[in-house]
Amino acid sequence: MTRNRGQGGPIESRLISLFASLFFSVPTAAFIWLGVNKELAYWGGFLSSTYLFACIIVFAVLALLLPHLFPSILGAIWRGIIKVERWWGW
Repeated sequence: MTRNRGQGGPIESRLISLFASLFFSVPTAAFIWLGVNKELAYWGGFLSSTYLFACIIVFAVLALLLPHLFPSILGAIWRGIIKVERWWGW
């Protein structure tokens, strides 16, 4: 008989999915950071790299805690990036 598991699972599978999610979350965080810095450059501002690392850590925690929901979250973020890109006129 098969057991139905919820979102949980062995820690090894969660860690593997975390490392796989970093393949997508690191470029996403970088695009967000670069986009915000590009816009802030017009106003004389700048975000330090600490914000980039914080964004990557937030994505990693979300991927670890919500492995099934994380792809949907990243998809929503990418749709938001595209909307902002069109609004700013890049």
